[in-house]
Amino acid sequence: MFSDFADEYPNAEVIGSDLSPIQPTWIPPNVKFEIDDATLTWAWADNTFDFIHIRYLFGAIRDWTALFKEAYRCCTPGGWIQTAEADVEILSDDGTTELAPVLKTWAKLYAEGGKKLGNAFYVQKEDLQEKGLEAAGFTEMTSVDYKFPVGGWAKDPRMAEIGNFVKATLENDLEGYTLLLWNNILQWGEDEYQVFLMEMRKYLRNRKVHGYMRVRYVYARKPEAE
Repeated sequence: MFSDFADEYPNAEVIGSDLSPIQPTWIPPNVKFEIDDATLTWAWADNTFDFIHIRYLFGAIRDWTALFKEAYRCCTPGGWIQTAEADVEILSDDGTTELAPVLKTWAKLYAEGGKKLGNAFYVQKEDLQEKGLEAAGFTEMTSVDYKFPVGGWAKDPRMAEIGNFVKATLENDLEGYTLLLWNNILQWGEDEYQVFLMEMRKYLRNRKVHGYMRVRYVYARKPEAE
């Protein structure tokens, strides 16, 4: 996203921030990266950015209002914020997720793990983006939900391609998404975990299950200075 934005607006300075040094080696000349913790006071001065993009922090944020207050402080008057968060629950419109009972365990893992951590994984259900942005002072809010398939079952070629990418991502790092919550936070059984992994991989290869995840984009604006 940062590269596309930087290429489209070559006169803009684009700053990417992450907690870990996982940035790519090749970047456009108007892009730079900084290591920072978004849950702490941001390092930038007031009214620094015309546009702020925040995404996929579900499970990592305890106080969404505090996060968006920092964004508000660093956003210029009249500037915009865009926040995108996925819902980890895998749903279906035709009921085919009932063919994969393991998805109930998947949903329970994040619901109970998030509750114990104090960090919500189900950001959309609680409208945490909208509530936090409004509490921070942003206005002119627009919320848009999208569905992206899990697996290549969609008839639309582009959506099928997205679904295959999501499937590959989950398959390749299923332990990375689940092990900490299962073993360390909830301390569920190891034998049950191995069965869970097996059933999740079985589900991901079942094209009869038309599962999808939702991602919500919320746009809002910092009011112009009086």
